[in-house]
Amino acid sequence: MARSSSTKAPGTLPSPSPRKGTAVHAKGTERVERILDATMEVLAGDGYAGLSLRVVAQRAGVSLGNLQYYFPTKQDVVRALLARYLEQALQRVRERMAGGGSEPAQRLRLAVDAILEDQDSPHACQFFAELWAMAARDTMVADTLTVFYAGYRAGVVELLRELSPDLTPARRGRRAALLVALFEGLSLFRGGGNLRGASVPGLEQELRVLLEQVLLPGSERRQV
Repeated sequence: MARSSSTKAPGTLPSPSPRKGTAVHAKGTERVERILDATMEVLAGDGYAGLSLRVVAQRAGVSLGNLQYYFPTKQDVVRALLARYLEQALQRVRERMAGGGSEPAQRLRLAVDAILEDQDSPHACQFFAELWAMAARDTMVADTLTVFYAGYRAGVVELLRELSPDLTPARRGRRAALLVALFEGLSLFRGGGNLRGASVPGLEQELRVLLEQVLLPGSERRQV
């Protein structure tokens, strides 16, 4: 498939709102949320091959013309859906960490809890599994996921900046990439996306121990 003609800075997903220049009122914002929710449902249930603007419009209860006013192509609506997902996920992590006081170990545990809870949604896991499969054949999906994971890594880099301030920027970036890969791979064995019969008891606890050993100074680690 041809790449989208729109150009964006590397690592930047568009805001999940109507296209640039559109005045967004409360009703319009609510409509956009319905459209994005419907897109998630269609992708999780019917796959990317079953996704079309007409199907999304029907599911969201809006006209096709109204949907295209906000998102002219299905590529636009998928990008916006990913942008919303990342924005909400990172916000949940920030909010959890804010409740952990100044203790790095507690803030790390709260951040991990927030990330793991995201994997408990079968819809989200099916959505990403479908996009991963399509990325091998569709350059738009591959490009969109590349930008999404760049944003994900950037969020983890900020977390590491706080938890491991002595790391060099280059090493922080490498560790962020490894952590994103670790978190994403966990969905194979836990949560809403695990393979049938593949769940591993105690995996979450082992993850917390591993991350504390890697990310926190010895004095900050909890005794296991």
